[in-house]
Amino acid sequence: FDYFMSAFVSAARSITFAFQAEEKAKYDEWFPRWLATRSEEDRKLLDFMVSQRNAEQKRGGGNRRVELEYVPVTQLSSQELGGRVFWSAAPGVPPPKAGRPVRYLDNGGEESEALSACKRYYALLAELVEGFMGAHS
Repeated sequence: FDYFMSAFVSAARSITFAFQAEEKAKYDEWFPRWLATRSEEDRKLLDFMVSQRNAEQKRGGGNRRVELEYVPVTQLSSQELGGRVFWSAAPGVPPPKAGRPVRYLDNGGEESEALSACKRYYALLAELVEGFMGAHS
């Protein structure tokens, strides 16, 4: 996960770097207006993910925590289980549970589930690219 997280935040950050390198004047004029239309929560996430990228590149990694979430084996994919798992029990007995890792990102004491935060960040970057390209095509 750490390698994928590092690659994701580095690649995501390169999007704005590319706009600044290719169309600096246009991007620098356009971006503050676009940012102003985002919610406070979205602006915090954008800043946080930039700080995560900086931590990856300059300090060897961001603040993360892993917690095991115990769920019935019937809710796990075969990939999570490492293949197929068969079990049986008397009627009415619930399926066994297995622990799967859930990763959290720490933003100065405020945690967010990593996958959800990354999905939202990706969506924001897609909106940014679409908005900039639409305004300057």
